[in-house]
Amino acid sequence: MSQKPTLLLVGIDIETEKALEPALRNAELIRMDLDIEKLMEPLPEITKIILLKCEDAALTLEIAQSLRMQYPFPIFHVCTNQGTFNKKAFLKNGFTDSFILPLDFSTLTTALNEAIAACAPGLTVYRRVSLLDLDAGESLDFDTSVYFQANNKYIKISHAGDEIDGERLEKIKKSKLSNLFVPSTQMQNFYQHSAKKLRGIGNDQGISETERKERLQSSVRDLMSEMFTDESASFQSGQEVMSNCENIVKSYIIQGSDSNWYQRILQVTGAQGDHYSHSSNVSTVAALFSMGTGIGKPEDLALGGLLHDIGKALLPPEIQQLEVEEMTPQQVEQYKKHPELSVNTIKQKKIVIPEIVTKMILQHHELYNGTGFPNGYFADRICKEAQLLGLADYFDHLTKLKRGRPALSPREAISIIKKEQVDNPSRIRYNPEIVKALLELFPV
Repeated sequence: MSQKPTLLLVGIDIETEKALEPALRNAELIRMDLDIEKLMEPLPEITKIILLKCEDAALTLEIAQSLRMQYPFPIFHVCTNQGTFNKKAFLKNGFTDSFILPLDFSTLTTALNEAIAACAPGLTVYRRVSLLDLDAGESLDFDTSVYFQANNKYIKISHAGDEIDGERLEKIKKSKLSNLFVPSTQMQNFYQHSAKKLRGIGNDQGISETERKERLQSSVRDLMSEMFTDESASFQSGQEVMSNCENIVKSYIIQGSDSNWYQRILQVTGAQGDHYSHSSNVSTVAALFSMGTGIGKPEDLALGGLLHDIGKALLPPEIQQLEVEEMTPQQVEQYKKHPELSVNTIKQKKIVIPEIVTKMILQHHELYNGTGFPNGYFADRICKEAQLLGLADYFDHLTKLKRGRPALSPREAISIIKKEQVDNPSRIRYNPEIVKALLELFPV
């Protein structure tokens, strides 16, 4: 008899099911059309998880309330229509979580993996933890593994109760890895370990680097959800969004960055990027670049990083899921509109940001040689803060995991930027003064 938990798919189309196949393969699937009357009837007793797709906001709220009154297990909602998406209301009325597609495919896959693993003995789902949170000689009450992208395998390097071998830890760091992986069922042990260690050094208010990154990405997702919710914008709602942005920047990006500058840079590299991790990474890197070079205010660069790509969510779904090199010429032209879409969205939501941040967002794809977009500005017509944000954006592109290509280390990424600048001086992409300042931070 199968040990896989049963997942009920309600109104899920073939394309969405196919995209979620890596998670769904670990569950037994039952499919049902979106029929409110049928949903009110008793569901199969073997059901452990529900994934429901509904584009009608009023109907979604009704379903959420009805299902939650009957069933205690995870109930997830997805939709593709930003005009009907209201995550806060959907969660308040009973859904475990709500996702807007295609933006949330990666986040939804993770949520499904963890929900399925919680019901399936023997199925392991891993969570990323920072090497900065682990020291040689520590005794850990959780397993640790390294992930090899080439063959998609996790190799265990220590068992719960083991001490971390210092020599092995150094080898891992030298191999350009900045993270280890812990089974999701043991993450509470990791949190307790890091909290105990912080208390031991007199830091009761601090959080581990792992938690900092997790909270940052969760906060960015909540922020984006607010931006997409189709509610009448007001000066007050715009102020609330801006306040949330400022809290994210202060709590998770700026705080403590000056004391471990290079370690924080390492923290944002080597991950498989989605929209939220990309925004949080670019925000962090841009702020750190600002601190290191003295260009602009770190708070402004961090804010620009958070908001620089929100316009991408307004592009056609098929474009959102492609790398630029995979797009047709027509799709590239649509893609080039996203800086203006980002700025327009901010204005429509009545979010008042500093003028320099608006310039950064609008110009972060402008290139020093005039070949960028949306306006083809060149040289000093592009503000230095926008060039720094553009470099942070490119840096994250180079250092994230991509299929068929290993992630680059920070120094390797900077070496590529340097090489591109030097090989063809007539095609210089970034302000030479800014690149020179960055090279001094990353000797290559």
